[in-house]
Formats: sequence, C-alpha cells, structure tokens
Amino acid sequence: MKIICAGLCKTGTKSLAAALRFLGFTVFDFDEHRDFHTDEWFDIYYEGKLPDFSSMYKDVDAVTDIPPAFWFEEIHEAFPDAKVILSLRDSEEVWAKSWAKQNEMLQSFGGLFNRAVIWAWIIAQRICGKRTFLEVVYSACYAAFGSLNSKSTVLFKKKYREHNDRVQAVIPKEKLLIYNVKQGWKPLCEFLGCDVPKVEFPRENIALALSHKKVSEKVKEVTGFAFYILAMFALLVGVLYFLCY
Repeated sequence: MKIICAGLCKTGTKSLAAALRFLGFTVFDFDEHRDFHTDEWFDIYYEGKLPDFSSMYKDVDAVTDIPPAFWFEEIHEAFPDAKVILSLRDSEEVWAKSWAKQNEMLQSFGGLFNRAVIWAWIIAQRICGKRTFLEVVYSACYAAFGSLNSKSTVLFKKKYREHNDRVQAVIPKEKLLIYNVKQGWKPLCEFLGCDVPKVEFPRENIALALSHKKVSEKVKEVTGFAFYILAMFALLVGVLYFLCY
C-alpha cells in the first residue's frame, strides 16, 4: 500500500481514483471493495472483527472511497510508510449539499415500493446466508454520519469537519496532501513523485456517485429476486395448506 485516500465520498474520489490509475497505481475503489472484500467489511460492522489490512491490501497500491476512508487510521497503522491524500470540496456547505443530494436520490428513487424491495432482497440474502455490500454501506454511512436523512445537513457538516480534522491530527504533515481535484495534476504528482501527464485531469462522476441507470438496474435485479422469493413462499404455503387440509 502506497497511498491511502482518506477523503469522504463526494469529494472527487472517482476522479482521484481515475487519476491514480492513469499514473500506474493499482487502485481499489468502491467497486473493488464490494467485489473482493465484502466479507471483511461485513465482519467489521456486524461481527466486531477487524481484518488484517496488511494481508487484505498487500497487492494494492491505493484505496479510495468508503468504507476505507472511515478506517484510514487502522489502514495507516498496517502501512505506516503509505502517503495519505485528504480530498476536500470547496467548502463544507458544498460537500453537505452534494452528500444530501445523493442521499435524497437514493432514498426517493422509485418510491417506497422499490426501497421496500431492496430491503426485502437484503433480508432474503441474509436468510440464504449471503452477505451484501449494500448492507455494509448503509451501516458504514450511518455509523459515520449519524443519519441518512437528506435534510440532516447540519449533522453532515459536523461529521465532515470532525473527519477532516482527525485526518490532519493523526497523519504527519510530511505524509499528508490536502487536495481538491480542481487543482489538477501538479500538486498530486509533486506529492507522489510522478511526472505530470500532458492529458487533462479526469473528471468522473460529476453529478452523482450512482447514476439513475445503475440504480434502476439494481432495482430490477432485486425486484426479480424478491418476486421469486415471494413465489416460493406462496408455493410453500399452498403445499402446507394442501397437506393439512
């Protein structure tokens, strides 16, 4: 591990991940945390078991986004030589508005029915003995921010300040870069000792971290699974009724 990106989501983490990949680093962003380490993150939030980060990220150059941003201290303890990048927005008000907007989109998408279907899918997965990263994300964000209500902007700003202050208090100044992706390549490359690319700095995920298309696809997936579970339950009830009566 060479780089720990401790900035919270909605601070340009997708653009930063793309930039680090362009510079040749192996990056674990949100998708990789989900695809490869759901069990480890699930154990943290539901079993109280801290993973062996040194083994977990031994072949990874950099981590970005959540949940690792919430656990930057523990990851830095496992990789004390790693540099830390704290990505920030222009102000806490800008960040809180962006985070609230994403929460509002995720919570209101498709209305109550689709949210109920997603939670039914999570419960069904748990009954089947499967762990879901979506459940981990909800737990991680709630634990870090204290609320997922899009109107809790005062609380969001407080948590944003606390997190950023903690990073700056814990990480030695010579290993820390406080960074806004609007600054582009120069400060990032100087900090990492890389040549400045001649291409434009990536601008990823400007509007929302999850597009409506991706959320729609997930809703369709879990809706189909939920109806399958309901159908199996109805069949079981029918069989039991026939046997009893």
